[in-house]
Parts: sequence; structure tokens; C-alpha cells
Amino acid sequence: MQIKVLFILCLLVVSIYGAEIVSDTVALPDIEVSVSRVAMPVSKQQLQVSVLDGRLIEQAQVNTPKEVSNLVPNVYMPDYGSAMTSSIYTRGMGSRINEPVMGMVVDGIPLLDKNMYDHVLQDVKRIELLRGPQGSLYGRNSPAGVMEIRTIQPLDLSTRTIRAQATYGTANTIRAQASYYEPVNDKFGIGISGRYARTDGFYTNMFDNNKIDFGQQAGGRIVLDGRPSDEWRVTGNIFADWVRQGAFPYANVSTGQIAYNAQGSYERLAFLPSIRAEYLHAGYQLQLAASYQFMHDDMRMDNDYTPADIFTLQQTQRQHNATLDALLRAPKPCSWYEWTVGLSSFAKANTMHAPVVFMREGIDELILSNANRGIQTVFPDDSICISNTTLPIPSSFDLLNAGAAVYHQSHFQFGNWHINAGVRIDYEHVRMTYLSTADVTYRFTMLMTDYKKVHTEIKGMQTDHFIQVLPKLAISYEGTWGTIYGYAAKGYKAGGYNPQIFSTITQNQVMNDLAADMGVHLSIADPRFSDVAITHYKPETDWTFEIGGHFTPVEGLKIDVDAFHIQGFDQQVTIFPNGKTTGRMMANAAHSRIWGAEAARNKGAWQGLLDASYGFTDARFITFNDGMGDYSGNIIPYAPQHTAHLLCAVDYRIGKKWIERIGLTLKGDGIGRIYWNEQNDVWQPFYGLLSATFSLEWKYIKLQLWGKNLTGTKYDVFYFRSMGNDFLQRGKPRELGATVLFEI
Repeated sequence: MQIKVLFILCLLVVSIYGAEIVSDTVALPDIEVSVSRVAMPVSKQQLQVSVLDGRLIEQAQVNTPKEVSNLVPNVYMPDYGSAMTSSIYTRGMGSRINEPVMGMVVDGIPLLDKNMYDHVLQDVKRIELLRGPQGSLYGRNSPAGVMEIRTIQPLDLSTRTIRAQATYGTANTIRAQASYYEPVNDKFGIGISGRYARTDGFYTNMFDNNKIDFGQQAGGRIVLDGRPSDEWRVTGNIFADWVRQGAFPYANVSTGQIAYNAQGSYERLAFLPSIRAEYLHAGYQLQLAASYQFMHDDMRMDNDYTPADIFTLQQTQRQHNATLDALLRAPKPCSWYEWTVGLSSFAKANTMHAPVVFMREGIDELILSNANRGIQTVFPDDSICISNTTLPIPSSFDLLNAGAAVYHQSHFQFGNWHINAGVRIDYEHVRMTYLSTADVTYRFTMLMTDYKKVHTEIKGMQTDHFIQVLPKLAISYEGTWGTIYGYAAKGYKAGGYNPQIFSTITQNQVMNDLAADMGVHLSIADPRFSDVAITHYKPETDWTFEIGGHFTPVEGLKIDVDAFHIQGFDQQVTIFPNGKTTGRMMANAAHSRIWGAEAARNKGAWQGLLDASYGFTDARFITFNDGMGDYSGNIIPYAPQHTAHLLCAVDYRIGKKWIERIGLTLKGDGIGRIYWNEQNDVWQPFYGLLSATFSLEWKYIKLQLWGKNLTGTKYDVFYFRSMGNDFLQRGKPRELGATVLFEI
């Protein structure tokens, strides 16, 4: 069915273009890509760049970065869990927890925590998505690329602009936005915007028959844009975002139903003031950017996702982060050479509280059953009893990441040949201070008539530091027909500490303390998950080798192709302990290799706009053994093997007073196969999604009627195994809605 959907879409595209409907929609200009920090047009870049302008984002009904990934080959950002869940899989790389493989930069400011990646896009001028390692210029957490989001700035406008937007859609979903921009004069401009959204949700918890993914989101920003002199431009930006939602609509595979009895929710408050300055004089270009990033979030989860009273988790984070970057580009000392140098620094301080509470069934099933299994190997007629009705395990962590880097890039030009050589040296310090406690009241039937309290405490501090040298060498040849290129580059994901395994560590320590208090020296806990040292993981490093080209055979037509090979070392993988446990460990347990290829076509002319892409990835473990199985040679889970995208947009200008334009956009997306585990025995087959937007436009107002997943395709966006049960999240069903846009 999904393949038929894409085939029908192709026929519609051909028929629309064959009709030669007159339109003034044009292809994106060959702009210089600011995120690359090299002043080269897109068609001459020595890497693959996807550039999405504001009109394309509007036509494709893109509201969040997760929906941006549908327009780019080999990029997959699934929509599951909550707004905290921002896993990105690019070219076979990625992981469910901790550090991302792709950086996100908003108006020149890097977001330090991926928990803030999932936010609402408002007043976006364009999005530039670079695929491939950006380590030599961006350093940590960009081995698969960088997503640069550029918003409207007041001094980029010629006159006062007022924008507003209102949407109503399926699940009683409402979105409203408004913004005001004014260039007061040629020296100063101001902008202010606000937004609000709410939804009833799409998924029902059968335990209480209520929607589980209801939610609200609000935010806005203030922009002060100034040119105090001909050489300087200074922009201040204050961004705020608030989210409160139900979360984690995970269905049990055996029943097909979402049914659990404890709260699943997520709330986040983010506040990001920043300042950027640019100085231009005599060919010198200096760019300065600084930010403070505050985030407070609160996640609540029924960790067993069943109607039983097993255990729950609440995780709160309070972050105070800061970034400071400087870049200097000098005038060419000669006709064939130019250089760029930069300094970068950051600090990320996170206070985290993650109390796990075991209910009575959880105490019996997760603690007593494991402890008595060990006790009864020696004393078969005796056992441990625990009187606690609940067992809270409060855990607190102070996490610090701080680092600095220096980088340099040289650009050589010899006729039609271009060579870029760059290197970055990154230093990072990491520290974790931790405290986890538990109080158990127990009785050993062989020796004790009364209950006794045992206190467990795990307290301490761990520190480490990393130094990474990240080189890149790229070469390209430029002709009248386009550009061909090749490069080799190193990228890395940062190392650090993973508190998410602490509940398992403390659970095991409770069992060991019970045995020690009884004077019984037994190993009744898994020793691999009883040492705080397992919270530590090293950086993951990756080498990428790529060849490709950008071609413009005729005016308005752009074709991009590439092929790549990636070697991953000390790959960070998620490991779950044996049996019914509560935590998950991040370990450098794998060595991987990835092959892939991509192709994209963008055609904009009087016929309309046709944007199409395809990505293929074969990502496999070379070696990986998690202690329970050897998965060497298996496909890396969660990253799709194929991504396909096709968008056709036409505008017909009528030019009448009663209506100026009629527009139609058709979009098809194909994704899969996605393996859900290292064993490769569970997967999501390839599936297709069809969307459409019909628009009517007047002088100041545009009406859009839109639909997503029009064929009602059933597919899964997430799968995992917990406590012996399999769970998944279904993709969103068919959505229909209407949007009114106003701009003057």
C-alpha cells in the first residue's frame, strides 16, 4: 500500500508538470551557506547541504525540527515519547540517549542540550542542514552534521512587517502565532513575537480511558538589531519556551494497547538570551556570539508501562549553560589563499534529581525475587522479607561539562581546483557528583524475629577529561556544469557520565547490603552493574570519507549526488542489564562501518517547484558483544536503511481582486526498513506517507487546507523491550486542518 501511495504521487507530479501551469515559483538562489563558515555558494560546497527557505517550510507544513528531517535524505528524527525526546539518526549514526550526532544552531547560537531540539519553528528565514562531519569547525556532537536555523531579523526587512498565523486541526489541535518587526531606521530595528499551541492528543490510555499525549506549548522572543556604525552589527535575542504535555504513549505489543496506571508527563521551561556581533572592515570579518541557556524540566514516567504497581521515575533537571564563540576571517593575502581561525568555549552545569519509587509489586518482583534466589541457593527453606509498602530511591547528581577549542581552516584555489584543510583541537572536562540512598526494613526468616532497617548510600565524585584533534581535508573541481568534490574528516560525540544506570546500581547495592547485614557473604547481584565506574563512557570517534558533486545541467535545475563510507570507533551503545531491571547503560562497546549514498533534485522554474531526494545507508557492527550476545555483522538499530522524499508545489497566479493565487503542494515521504534491536529480529518495514496542501492567497491573507498521512498508513516510530515486555509507539494517524496566514 505504501509503495502504491508514492507511485500515485509520482503520477500526480508528472501530470501537474505536464499541464505546464504558469507559475512564478522559482528555485532557491545559489546563496552562500553561513553555517559552513566558508564563504562559498551552495553549488560549490565540498559537502552536501540542504537549504530550505521559509516558503518551502510553509508549503511542507513544517512546524518543528522533527518535521525538517522529512525533507532531507538519510536524516531521521522520529516523533515519539515527549518533547524531551530528540534522538537524531543520520547516515546510520545516532543513539537513543545522551549525546546527539548532529548539532543544532539557532541564529549562530549552538544549543548545548538536545532536550531543547524539539521546539516550535517561528519566523524562520531558512534552514541549512549540512550532512557529514563538521568536527573541524564545530567540534563536539556534530559527527553527522549540523542543522542551522536562521530566523527573520528586523534590519533585514525594508519596512514594518506584521505576521500572524492560526491553525485548527485533528485532535482539537490549535496553534496561534503573531510577530511584529520594524526597522526603526537604518541603525536600529526591533522584533517581538509570541505563540501558543494546544492539543487533546491522539493516543488513549486504556487504563483510565483518557488521552495520554495532550499538551500545551507557549513561547516567544524579542530581537534588538542594531548597526552602530558602518563596520559593526550587533543583535540581541531573548528566546523563551514552555511545554507541558502528557507523554510516553507506549503500547504493549502483546495486547496492542496503551495501559498503565502512573502519570506520564513532561514539562519544560527554557530561557535563552544571546548576543551576536559582526565587524567588517578592510576585508576582515570578525564574528562574536555569546549566550546563556537556562532550562528546567520535569519528566514523570511509569517505568514498567503496565497497570501493575511496579515502579515509577521522576527526573528533574535545572541547567545553567553558557557559550562563547569568536571567528576571524582575514582578507586574502594573495589571489589563491585565504584563512579562517576561531575560538570556542562552553560550560554546562546540570543539577539532576531522579528518584525511583518501587511499589509493593516492584519490591517483590525486582528486589526480593533476585535476593531470595541467591539466598535460597544456600538456605533453601529461608528467605528475606521486606515490610516497606514503597521503597523510594532518591538520587541526586551535579553534572558539569566545560570545554574550549581552537580551530583553523585554510582555503587554497588553483584555477578550477579548491582545497580546504582544517583542524580543530577540542578539550573537555567532565565531572559527576552523585548521591543515591535507600532505606529497607527487612527480616531474614532463619535468624530474625523482628524487622531491621538497613541504610544504603552511594556517594562520591568522578572526573575525567578528553582531548580530541579533528582534522579535515577536502578537494573539489569547479566547472561550468557544476562541482565535484571529495573529503576525509573526523568527528566525535562527547564522552561523560550516564546517571540512567544508577537505579540498577543502587538496586544491586541494596541486595548486597542486605546480605552483608545478615552476615551472609553471597553474591546475589550482578557484579557488572554494581560499580559506579560503569556510568562512565568515552567519546565516540568517526572517520568519514565522501565523494560527490553538485550539478546544474540547465538553469533552475540542481542535482546533488554523493557516496560515503564511515568507520566508527568506541561506538556508544545502550546496554540493558539481564532480567527485570530499571536502568540502562551507555558503553563504548562497538566498532562499526557504514556505506551509503544520496541523491537530491531541486527544480524551480515557471512550471513550479519539484524537490526530490533519496538516501540509502547500510550501517553494521563490525564488533559488538554486550555480554548477552554477539551482534557482529548485524545492522545498527533505529537508523532507517532508506529515506525518500518527493515534493511538488505549483502556484497559479490569477491576479484578480477576489483572489490572487491558487496553490497546490503534494508531498510523499518513504522511510524504512528500521531494525529495532541488535538481534535484527524485529523491524518496521518500509512505509510511505502522503501529505497535501491547497492554498488560496489574497493580498495580505492566505488560507491553507492541509492533510498529513492522508492514506492513514499504520507504522511504528519507536520500539523497546523493558522488564520482559515489548513496547512500541504508533505513528500519528491521518491529520486534517486549516491554517490562516496574515502578513502586512
